[in-house]
Amino acid sequence: MTESPGDTVQAENIDWEEIERSDAFQELVRKRKSFVLPGTIFFLAWYMGFILLTAYAEDFMAERISEGLTVGYVLALTQFVMVLVLGLLYLRKSANVFDPLAEKAIEDYADHHQRFARDDHGASGGDGDGVGSRAAGSEQEVAR
Repeated sequence: MTESPGDTVQAENIDWEEIERSDAFQELVRKRKSFVLPGTIFFLAWYMGFILLTAYAEDFMAERISEGLTVGYVLALTQFVMVLVLGLLYLRKSANVFDPLAEKAIEDYADHHQRFARDDHGASGGDGDGVGSRAAGSEQEVAR
């Protein structure tokens, strides 16, 4: 998919700071942070717990659960399971919460700017250069 020159101009005119200040975007950041921060803390605590057990509880980690399978191996495998579960939880939360909030922030910004956008092809009046007051209308209206 290629971008047209108009798409590039539109992308350059986006006021990212205005979007960042919007209520919808702030809600998105707040909800995302409330999910990511606890998930990260849980992941790091689980991982560091495993490392500490490996370093300081060698006898416990070496206990056999089954032939050739120790507590250490089982806990190491739970790291993979934990990453998979956290990833799936994030995907679900993203699809159900984060993506709709992001779409709302984009729609709010687009709606706000469509109301105040000028048509550079003369629909807003004036001489067609898109400069001047929106209330001015055409030159004929101003002359009356």
